[in-house]
Amino acid sequence: MRGVTVDGAPVDRIVYARLATDVPTSEPEGFRALLNSFLPRKRAIGQLLLRDRDDRVLLCQLTYKQDWDLPGGVVEVNESPRVAVGREVEEELGLSIEPGRLLLTDWLPPWSGWDDALCLVFDGGVHDASITDRIVKQAREIRSAEFHTLDEADRLCADFTARRLRAAVANLAGAPAYTESGRC
Repeated sequence: MRGVTVDGAPVDRIVYARLATDVPTSEPEGFRALLNSFLPRKRAIGQLLLRDRDDRVLLCQLTYKQDWDLPGGVVEVNESPRVAVGREVEEELGLSIEPGRLLLTDWLPPWSGWDDALCLVFDGGVHDASITDRIVKQAREIRSAEFHTLDEADRLCADFTARRLRAAVANLAGAPAYTESGRC
């Protein structure tokens, strides 16, 4: 409750509602449930870095924005990021690809109406370029999906996406990395 007046001064109050059947907060499970009800939650996005034999990366032209992006999407509640990216790639491109190891965790600051988020980029492996012939686009979200060089990605993607993409590619031989908006 924002701006409630107490002793003539506006204050913010947090009001909790609990059911009679909830575990009491004096017990560890009840206390954790109470904390879980109001602590911040962060959106997570899973993306897959798929490459062809010419070191190009698969990018998707999306229907809901101008910039191209890596395949993937938002992680659902109680879903692992690895499972989410596999599900998203299957739903949106009709490709069943087992996500490999985590390449990059990229924190995305608030931007254009979105809250901050964590983007996790997984290795999708190297494929023959003809894999694009097997793509079945989910027309509601995907206009096209094509392999592009990193230089082409710099022109097609938002600057932060291009930085994230380059950081993930640079880290193919290393341990998982962390960036903020694609920057170290």
